[in-house]
Amino acid sequence: MKKPLFLISLVVGFGLLTSVAYAQASKAAYVDSEIILRDLPEAQKASKDLEGMVKAWQDSLEKMSADLQKQVEEYQKQQSIMPAAKKDAEEKRLAELQQKAREYYAQKLDPRTGEAAVTREKKLTPIREKILRTIENVAKEEGYTFVFDRANVLYADAKVDLTYKVLDRLKRGVTTGKGK
Repeated sequence: MKKPLFLISLVVGFGLLTSVAYAQASKAAYVDSEIILRDLPEAQKASKDLEGMVKAWQDSLEKMSADLQKQVEEYQKQQSIMPAAKKDAEEKRLAELQQKAREYYAQKLDPRTGEAAVTREKKLTPIREKILRTIENVAKEEGYTFVFDRANVLYADAKVDLTYKVLDRLKRGVTTGKGK
């Protein structure tokens, strides 16, 4: 009876020791990706380029909408004196203009499939990958097992904030090694 109990105690004790040793070997840190993207010159340039492109498309869409609204108001003023055939033709024309505006929005500004979303991903994906490689290299050099994003951490000691180390390396163009 005592032998199985001793064996179970030994296994449980060994399990606890290994988990404590692993927990002590694991180190965690965090970065604030918002700060990195906000302060990194190439991310700033990409954002500025995207903003200019999107602004031009939004202006075009607003102009289309204002023009359509003006034409609808004109039609509403004159519809009572229009012959039925002309009224039908005008309603069809206005519906086509409205459809063109919707298609323009979908093509350029739709948040999932529009040209703005596609271009944003195309410009930002290489920047994000570069940031992730740099985070990985800094974490390995500093001996961290885990690195979290500040947005998903409820509390973390500022001593384990790698944000500015990563940002410094990115700005200097050094993604690997210490000062290489």
